[in-house]
Amino acid sequence: KYKLDRTNKWYDHKPEGVIENDEYKILWDAMIQCDKKIEARKPDIVFVDKEKREVKIIDVAIPGDVRVNEKELEKIDKYKPLKDEIARLWKMKRVTVIPIVVGALGAITTRFKKFVREVGIEMRVEHVQKTALLGTARVLRLVLGS
Repeated sequence: KYKLDRTNKWYDHKPEGVIENDEYKILWDAMIQCDKKIEARKPDIVFVDKEKREVKIIDVAIPGDVRVNEKELEKIDKYKPLKDEIARLWKMKRVTVIPIVVGALGAITTRFKKFVREVGIEMRVEHVQKTALLGTARVLRLVLGS
C-alpha cells in the first residue's frame, strides 16, 4: 500500500530500523530524540505520512486476557507526552497513538477494530488473534521445555 520495501511473506519480514520513500517513513523500535525528558520514547512502530504531515505511534502488546482494556488505556497514556513532543518538534498536523492489544488467548476490546482501521491496512481480527495465540503457545513450549 505504501510502496515500501518488504518481503513477499509478511511473517518472514525482518524490518530495519528505518524504511522510507518520498511519501512515507516507518521507524521500527527506534528511540525518538526529544528536547524534554520523556520516559516512553521507543514505541514499536512510528509511521510518518510526509505529505499529510501525520504520524501514527503504534505499540503492540499481548497481555493476559483479563488485562486487555487496562493495557490499551496504559499504552495511550504512556505515549501521550511523546505524541505531544512529536507534534511540536516535527511540526505535524496530527499525531495519533494506536494501541494494538490482543489478549494471550485472543481477547480484544470493543475499540480494537477502530484502532486497526486507524493503522490504515487490511487486517482480519481472526488472524491477529491466531498469531497472538500461536505466539503465546510457542513461548510456553520454550519455557516448559517441550
